[in-house]
Amino acid sequence: FSPNSAHFTIFSEMSPQSTYVVAGVAATVNLFRLAADIISCATAESVNKHTQQPTASAELSDESVASSVHSTVERREQDTAAAVRTKNKRRKTEDDMVSTEGFGSMATPLLSSVDGMGCHDDERELDATLDETQPSSTLLTDESSSLMELLHSVRKFPVFAFGCDILVFLYLLVACIMSAISTSGIFYETTYDPISLGAATVTVFVGIVMHYRDKERKRFNRLQRFLGSVSALILVLGAFVAMMSVQRSEWKYAGFPDSVDLITLVLLLLFAAVFISEARFYPYPRTPEGVKVGISLAAIVIILKPYFWPSATEASTATGNRIRAFMTWVFVAASKACNLISPLLLGKASTALAMLDYKECIKYAAIYTSLQFAGAFFKECQNLIYLKVAQAAFVQLSEFTFVHLLSLPLEWHLTKKLGEVLRSMDRGITACDTLMKYLFLWLVPTIAECILVCIIFIVNFRFLPLAVSVFYFVFVYIVMTVVVTLWRKKFQRGVTKADNLWHDICTDSIINFETVKYFTAENYELKRFSAAVEQFQLKSVDVQASLSFLNILQQLVLQACLASSLILSTYGIRQRINCCIDEGCEGGNSQCCNDISMSICPGMEIGDFVSVLTYTLNLFTPLNFLGFIYNIIVMAAVDLTNLSELLAEKPDVVDAPDAIDVPRTNEADPSTVVEFDNVIFHYPTQPETSGLKGLSFKMKKGTTTAIVGPTGAGKTTVSRLLFRFYDVRGGAVKINGVDLRAATQASIRDMIGVVPQMTNLFNDTIRNNITYGKRDATQEELDAVARDAQIMNFIASLPDGWDTLVGDRGLKLSGGEKQRTAIARCLLKNPPIVLLDEATSALDTLTESSVQEALDRLGHERTVLVIAHRLGTIRNADNIVVLDDGIVAEEGTHEELLALGGKYAELWDIQVNSTSAKSSRVDLSVPP
Repeated sequence: FSPNSAHFTIFSEMSPQSTYVVAGVAATVNLFRLAADIISCATAESVNKHTQQPTASAELSDESVASSVHSTVERREQDTAAAVRTKNKRRKTEDDMVSTEGFGSMATPLLSSVDGMGCHDDERELDATLDETQPSSTLLTDESSSLMELLHSVRKFPVFAFGCDILVFLYLLVACIMSAISTSGIFYETTYDPISLGAATVTVFVGIVMHYRDKERKRFNRLQRFLGSVSALILVLGAFVAMMSVQRSEWKYAGFPDSVDLITLVLLLLFAAVFISEARFYPYPRTPEGVKVGISLAAIVIILKPYFWPSATEASTATGNRIRAFMTWVFVAASKACNLISPLLLGKASTALAMLDYKECIKYAAIYTSLQFAGAFFKECQNLIYLKVAQAAFVQLSEFTFVHLLSLPLEWHLTKKLGEVLRSMDRGITACDTLMKYLFLWLVPTIAECILVCIIFIVNFRFLPLAVSVFYFVFVYIVMTVVVTLWRKKFQRGVTKADNLWHDICTDSIINFETVKYFTAENYELKRFSAAVEQFQLKSVDVQASLSFLNILQQLVLQACLASSLILSTYGIRQRINCCIDEGCEGGNSQCCNDISMSICPGMEIGDFVSVLTYTLNLFTPLNFLGFIYNIIVMAAVDLTNLSELLAEKPDVVDAPDAIDVPRTNEADPSTVVEFDNVIFHYPTQPETSGLKGLSFKMKKGTTTAIVGPTGAGKTTVSRLLFRFYDVRGGAVKINGVDLRAATQASIRDMIGVVPQMTNLFNDTIRNNITYGKRDATQEELDAVARDAQIMNFIASLPDGWDTLVGDRGLKLSGGEKQRTAIARCLLKNPPIVLLDEATSALDTLTESSVQEALDRLGHERTVLVIAHRLGTIRNADNIVVLDDGIVAEEGTHEELLALGGKYAELWDIQVNSTSAKSSRVDLSVPP
C-alpha cells in the first residue's frame, strides 16, 4: 500500500473526470441553496422597506442583493403587495396539501421546529406586512411571480432542504477524497490539477458560508449544522492535501508512516472533532427564542454514575458491584471482538476451500463457529451480570432522589403537584436503566463496531473505498431510519387518538345506559361507535403502511450497501488476480496467487468477498431495531430531563459548615427558651412589603405563649421559622440563646414537638404512627402515652389493637382519634418545646373538650407555643402575642388585653357575638 507501488484501477477510472462532475454538482447545489436564501431574504427586505416595516435582521449579503432586486420591483410597489398577498394565500393552501403527502410530511417533524433553510423570520414579517397592505388592481408580471413561487417552493419544501444536505455531505466527501487522490498522486502519478482543486475550493467556500449562515440563526437545524460543518472541514482537508501536492516529495517522505494512512487518520479525527463540537447542541434543543432546553450529555453521565461506579447495597458490597460493572463492559468488548474476528476466519475458510485445502477450511470453520458461540455466550454473561449492577444502581438512584426530595424547601413542596413529582421520579429512575441498556450497552457498541469494521476494511483488506462506502451507507441508513421514524409519529398519534375515541364513546354510552334507553338512542350510539372503530382501523392501516415503507427503505439501503461492497470487493480481488497473472500465475491460479506477498500484489483474496458480505450483514442486523430503540431513547431522555430538573433543585436552608447542636438549656438567660429578635421575613414569592416586619417576643421556660391575629398576620409563618423551614431575612430566631442559622436542622427539630390542625397519618398501624416520635419505644412507654392522650380505650376496643391499619392519611379514624394519635406521638417524643397549630379548630365541642385535656397533659412542664383562631382555647395562656400586619400589636395575658381594649378585645368581641348569634337562631322550618 505504498504510494510508489500501489495502482488501483478503480481510482484511475473515477478520476479526474468524475471528480469534476461530483464536485461541480455539489458546488452547484450548495450555490443554488445560497442564492435562493439570499434572493428570498432580499425580496422580503425590499418589500418591507417599501411598507416602512424593516426586517428583524439583515445581513450584508442580503443588503447587496436587495439593492438590485429592489430596483426591479420598485416600479410596481403598490402592485407587488397585492399580488404577493394573493400568491401567499394560494401557496399556503398548496403547502398544506403538500405537507400531508409523501416525503413532504416525512421530513416535516425534523424541520418543522427549526429554521430549515432561508430567512423564515423575514418571511413571517413579509407575510404580516403584505396582509396589512391595501390591494391594487395591477399584478406582478408572470416572470416575477414565477420566480417568487419557485423560491418559496424551494425554501418551503422540506425534502429539498433535507435531501440537499444529505447529498451534499456524501458527494462532497467523495469529491474531497477523489480530488485529494487525483491531485496528490498518491495512487498514480499525475501533475498539479488546477481544475479539480478549483472545484474543491469553490465548494469549500460555499460550505463554509452556508455553515456560518446557519450558525448565526437563533433557530437552527442541528442536522444541517452537523452536515455543513463536516462538509466544510473535510473539504478544507481536501484542498490542503491538493495544495500540498505541489511539494509532494516533502509531503510523502516527511517521516509519516504512509500518506493514505495519515489522510484516513486525519479524516476520522476531524469527523470525531466535528461530531463532538456539534453534538453539544443535541442535548440542548432550543425554543424559538433561542433558549436552551433539555439535558446535556455530561448531566446524563453524572446521573448514570451508579451504573458505571456503583455503591454498596444491603445485598452486596461496593467492591462486588464495581467488579460486576467492570465485567459487564469486559463481556461487551469480548462479544463485539468475537463478532469482529469471526468473519475474517470465515473468509479464510472460503479461501482455503477455493484452493481445495479442506483441512484448513474445516479448521477455520470450526474456529468461526466457536467464536460465534463465544460471542453469544459473552452476551448472555453480560446480561446476567448487568442485572445485579442495574439493581444496585436503581436502589442508589432511588435513595438519592428520595433524600433529595426530603431536603427541598417547604416552599417548593407547597408549589409542586405531588403526582407530577412522583411521576418524574419514577419515570426518571426507570429512564436511567433504559438509557444505560439501549444507549450505552447497545447503540455505543454498535457504532464502535461500525467504526472498527471500517478500520478492518482499511487495514486488513487494504481498500479505503470499501470502508468509506460501508461507513456512509450505515450513516444514511441511520439518518433515514430516524427521519422516517419521526415521520411515522403522526400516524402513531392518530392511532392513539382514534383508540381513545372509540373507548371513550363505548365507556360513555355504557355509563349513561339509562339516558340512552330514555331517548331510544341505541342506533345513534351504534353509529358513533362504529364510525370510531372504523376510523381506528383506518389509522392502524396507516401505521402498518408507514412501517412497511420504513422496512422497504431499510432494505433498499441494505441491499445497495451489499451491492456496493461486493462490487468494490470484486474490483479488489480482480486487481490482485491481474497482478498475480502479471507475476506468472497462469490463469490466476489460486494456490500460486496465495504464495505471492501482498506487498507485491496488493488487493483482496477470494475469501475476503465472503468476509465483506458477513461484516455488512452483521452491521445492519442490530440496526433493524433502530427506529424502535430511537423512540425509546428519546422518551427516556425526556424523562431523564425531568429527573435532572428535579435533582437540580437546591434546598434553600442548608446547615453551615460549623453548625452546632442546640443546647438543652440557655446558659445566658435560663428563663428564656425561644426568642424572636426583630425578625424580618417574607416568602420568596411575595413582595418585600408583606410578611414579618421586625417581630420580637420571648417564650419563657415552662410557660404557654399564644399567637393570635387576623388571617395573614403571620401566625403560620412564626411556626415555620421556628422549625427553620425558612431562614429569616433580618433579625434572628433563637432557641436557648443559639441563632437557628448557626444550628443544625436536626437538633432544632429534635427540640420541638408538634400537633397540627390537620393530622395526616401514614398508611400504617397505630403502633408505627405513634412510635414515629421514638422508633425504639417500649410497649410500656406506648401504653403510658396512649393513656395520657386518652386514646388507650379506643385502641383496646379495636380487633387488631395496636396493629390496626389507619388507612391512607388516617382516613379510618375520626378527627378526634387522629388528634389524640398525634398527641400521643408528641408525648412519646418528649420534646422541651411543643407547638400546637390550631390543634382543636376542626373538632366538635365534645371532642374538643376531651382533646383539650390531653393537650393540657402534653403541655405540663413544657414550653408551649399555641397558634389559635378561637380565642377561647387560649384564655389560660401565660402570654398572648397579638400580630397585625407582621408586627406585635399587643402582648399580655387574656385579662390584660381585654382591659387594654385594643385589637385583641376587638377579636374577642367578634367571636363572642358570633357564638351568641349562632346559639340564638330560631328553627324556621315548616313542620310536616
